[in-house]
Amino acid sequence: MVTKFLWILSVALSASPRSAIAAPVFSQAINVGDISDHRITEASGLAASRIHPSVLYTHNDKGDSSRIFAVDADSGGFLAELNINHARNYDWEDIAVGGCPGAPTKSCIYIGDTGDHSGDGSVKIIYVVEEPALLRSGDLDPVVTLHYTWDALDCETLMVDPTGNVVLISKVHGGIGQVAKIPASAFTTGGTYQISSSTTLRIPPTTHKDPVGGDISPNGQEVLLRTHNSLYYWRVDSMDYLKALSTVDPVVVSHVKEHQGEAVAWDALGNGYFTCSEGHNQPLYYFRRSTF
Repeated sequence: MVTKFLWILSVALSASPRSAIAAPVFSQAINVGDISDHRITEASGLAASRIHPSVLYTHNDKGDSSRIFAVDADSGGFLAELNINHARNYDWEDIAVGGCPGAPTKSCIYIGDTGDHSGDGSVKIIYVVEEPALLRSGDLDPVVTLHYTWDALDCETLMVDPTGNVVLISKVHGGIGQVAKIPASAFTTGGTYQISSSTTLRIPPTTHKDPVGGDISPNGQEVLLRTHNSLYYWRVDSMDYLKALSTVDPVVVSHVKEHQGEAVAWDALGNGYFTCSEGHNQPLYYFRRSTF
């Protein structure tokens, strides 16, 4: 009887999700300055440039023109306005930087028109533009515009790994969204990609529609995911994000309660991360890594 009980217990434990992993320690919030440019009113996403030191990209939420902004990561000050040609901002919700389609050693900006501001579902488009070699205001042409189909109505989290694979997480009441992947190969030709499978996000239930933003570290081995009231961290050595985010309990890391905080981004070296909120003249916060 004891042997049978131990066998049943071992089977149950092996089938259970893994427990929370150890996480590095990050500092409390450091206010580096306000994002004060009057055109930036709903900073919904945030991403660190890989080729321009101390530069962050951000964008406004629904209804703005098809543009992104470069801001100074050390002060929040305005650096450049980049207009994205042949694009429309129906409901841009997140932005990420990663390897370019077909050329992962180059750096591209991925912009997700993935939100559902009207209740009718999102338009499900991802624009990809190469990071400009010279950072100044001007126009950028997409290197690819990818349409995708997915049964998730709303999504505010778009993340890109170093090789150009995209991870999307749907936004739902209670926060337990679906995690899906669009492989880098889908972006080499554009067109439409059908997401046919997903996993279920493993975070504690929330009282809001969550999650609202996330980012994969520059080395591809760490993930941050933001909800209205928390910021979660995973270590993903295998870079199998769908498995990790659905089977491993995350760890809560340093964050502050912001006015309408949605954006989070690793810095370009993975030494810490930034957050900011929608609204006028909102603070840009930095959280420095103190242990690995």
